[in-house]
Amino acid sequence: MSLENSPSPHDSVIDLAREADFRLGGLQVSPSTREVERDGQREALEPRVMQVLVALFRANGGVVSRDALIARCWEGRIVGEDAINRAIWRLRKLAEADGDFAIETIPRVGYRLIPGSSGHVSPPVVADAGSPDPVVRPEKAPPAVPGAQPRRWLIAGTLILVGLAGSAAAWLLWPARHWTVESSRPFISTLALESEPAFSPDGTVLAYTAGPNFLSRKIHIRNVAGGDGIKVADDAYDDRSPSWSSDGVHLAYLAIKPGEPCRIMVATIPAGGVRQAARCSRWDVSSVAWQPGTQFLYYTDAPPEAAASPNAGDIYRLDLDTGSRRLVTRKEGTDSGAVGNLHCSPDGKSLLYLWMHGLGVWEIMIHDLASGKEHSLGMIGGDPSAAWSADSRTVFASGATYIESAITAYPANGAPGYRVYATAVHVRRIAVGGEGLLALETTISRDNLARASPTPAAQPDIIDPAGGIAMSPTFAPDGTLAFVSNRSGNNAVWTMKPGAAPVQLYDGGASFLARLRYSPDGKKLALVVGSGTGITIKILNADGASLSSFNMLGVGLGLPGWTPDSKDVLILERRDNRVYRINAENPARRRPIAPPFWFGVTIRGDAIYGTRGDGPGLWRIDKKPELISGKFPTYWQPGFAIMGDDALIPDFSAPGGARILAQPLAGGPDRVLAYAPGAATQANFQSAIAVNPKTGEIVYVAAVARDSNIDLLTLTKR
Repeated sequence: MSLENSPSPHDSVIDLAREADFRLGGLQVSPSTREVERDGQREALEPRVMQVLVALFRANGGVVSRDALIARCWEGRIVGEDAINRAIWRLRKLAEADGDFAIETIPRVGYRLIPGSSGHVSPPVVADAGSPDPVVRPEKAPPAVPGAQPRRWLIAGTLILVGLAGSAAAWLLWPARHWTVESSRPFISTLALESEPAFSPDGTVLAYTAGPNFLSRKIHIRNVAGGDGIKVADDAYDDRSPSWSSDGVHLAYLAIKPGEPCRIMVATIPAGGVRQAARCSRWDVSSVAWQPGTQFLYYTDAPPEAAASPNAGDIYRLDLDTGSRRLVTRKEGTDSGAVGNLHCSPDGKSLLYLWMHGLGVWEIMIHDLASGKEHSLGMIGGDPSAAWSADSRTVFASGATYIESAITAYPANGAPGYRVYATAVHVRRIAVGGEGLLALETTISRDNLARASPTPAAQPDIIDPAGGIAMSPTFAPDGTLAFVSNRSGNNAVWTMKPGAAPVQLYDGGASFLARLRYSPDGKKLALVVGSGTGITIKILNADGASLSSFNMLGVGLGLPGWTPDSKDVLILERRDNRVYRINAENPARRRPIAPPFWFGVTIRGDAIYGTRGDGPGLWRIDKKPELISGKFPTYWQPGFAIMGDDALIPDFSAPGGARILAQPLAGGPDRVLAYAPGAATQANFQSAIAVNPKTGEIVYVAAVARDSNIDLLTLTKR
């Protein structure tokens, strides 16, 4: 079938209420009620998903373009590519369960629905009904050639070889068994935040972190069979990243305090002594992994000052017996931290880690600990995590985009990965133990936009008390507020005019959206769209229409930004680690705006300001670099806001509660400007600060409700 190019009755918007029921494979589909029924079991589909299914069914085996799907199912509205991808993914899950139809992607064209055996049956070839059964008459054998009579042993040997070859081919072609989820159940659910699960080597005990917030968690252990958790140690730090020794007698973990190099601790289990084994040289957040059968710990850290660029990440091996360390590998990143999520394989041969290419884009890497050789298993997007299977043959990786989480199994030999599990709950960390158990850290969050208070306050002053997550606030000159939110079930851009309710401006589907920023004239918006394959910078107009888009390897800390004339957007180029000004309407036009290794670049009049990835501070960089403030946080992902002649500095770890400092751009002492109770401070979700130019109101993101628990899945191979 060819793609439909001319208008037809099928081009109209699909009205589900008027669509007739139909049969597809083993499914009875009822568009008007948005239900599919199979073997007496009914399931409701989302409206868009049902519309896409109807559009593909209408085509009767023909190809339906993405533009046609947008016209028929989204009424021609501007939607992100992932909105279609999410609907197609949902239909493919339906097809997998039914097994009698499939959705085929035609690269660069569109999609088509392929019915299975129930949808198309080839007629069998039979003899004429009026004739007797056909008789196969052997041809007359050729005359025998003297000396050419085959020997019986040769015939027998040939038959045996043919049989063996057939058996080998059948074995090679037999489909490999895949991991599937057999059951799921909650395991640890309290008022505390439980996170970062890690199974003991024998799979009977789970280590995890728990605490009232993400600044004061402690390591606990708990029997998988049940019982209460036992605190391993008590200190004044945020303890995280537990990793077991192969005998199950010791736990290594990190003790973290913002602004200080992290501490690598080793505790004796269940309630023995705790000692500091080493200290990170520069990073305050790291990841640690214990190599089975050895006294080696692997951890991440920033390279020495003169060794590499500020946005590089090192993996080191620490010898617990001698205290010596050596460099294992160094990777370049583009945002906060290039490497993380370390895990040694249970057989002790390989190190798994995630390599950050840019905001929401990570590569799954395997490092051979004997040879030093590395290979990639693939890319993953969103908020990622990864873990080994107990037999060291599979890596499970999860990616979350605030509206859905998916776990994919990647064979360690490089074979294609396959989907294992999907859920609407945000999955942040995973761990695999014996008996096919997989532990999930599941997070339920509500983050709202709030007004900063001029005086200390216990509770945030919420602007818009919607469910889900709101982030990346930014103001236009007329006081219009734009932000990213998942309140509709998709990740989308919303706007709120003064005194009006929020209105959806752009639907991003399941794509990871972040770093929204108005141009100074308020006529354009820069938006970062992330996926498992890369980053796209989209330039939207004030009505949500796409003006241009271009792909980047990364974004850079504190970016994107804009030039004062609203013509160019500021983005980090990874090829030379410099921030470039890129024309919003013609992205091919670009030129550097700052020296290498300066991030968070902002232009204010004739002055250029920037931050670095290797330490705290806000600098003026258009001349000889001049330190304006040493308090601006390291690895701060949102850009800094300016109010009048002051730069606003987040001081969210202050002992008395989160607050905002005003730092004169001309230099001099800072002052407390406002307070931000509940400000989001997680490393992967930091609250941006925005200033309303009409009123001077300061807006930030407050973590109104947050709970993380640990669930258990039971996996099996089929």
